[in-house]
Amino acid sequence: MRHANSLFVLLLLLLLAGSTQAQDVILQTTGQELPARVLTIEPEQISYVLLAAPTDTLRMRRADVFLIRYANGTREVLNPMATAGPASLTPAQARLLGQQDARKNFKAPAAFWGTLGTTIVSMPIGFAGGLATGAAFALTPPKRHNIIASDQALLQNPDYVKGYQKQAQRKKLGSAAAGLGVGTALSVAALAVVFSMVFYAH
Repeated sequence: MRHANSLFVLLLLLLLAGSTQAQDVILQTTGQELPARVLTIEPEQISYVLLAAPTDTLRMRRADVFLIRYANGTREVLNPMATAGPASLTPAQARLLGQQDARKNFKAPAAFWGTLGTTIVSMPIGFAGGLATGAAFALTPPKRHNIIASDQALLQNPDYVKGYQKQAQRKKLGSAAAGLGVGTALSVAALAVVFSMVFYAH
């Protein structure tokens, strides 16, 4: 009986912990954070419920919400310019907006194809050559003229630029890693074909 009670308490604690973690956070333009579960996002308002009262649907003006941080870790900026444009953003808001713009707008095809090409061309040391090239791409932040901002005025905000460049470097790293993987696989396949041809020739 004691074991059954202990198991029940453990399950209850796990359920409570899960319900605490599985929540969204609404960050308002005032800087106030509101833990909730977002139901809908409409052009003029958002609907949400508080975990303490999940049956009561509440509404908030979309214009009053800077971003929503979802329970799964993703973020969505709803009102990047807040009230007075880019100058009104806090450093944290500017960095988050920079990261979101980079995720949406920044492309890194050169990191993929450059790493892939180097890996294949330097076949005997393909992995090392591709790794060096990929690292060079990933360690180089995008130039200012390559930043595609949702508002050009944001380019004057150093926190926005820093957030954009950091996220862009992550994307470049991912592209370089993909190029290295594909290039290595192709190199190994080509070497296998060459070796088999030489083996069967003898």
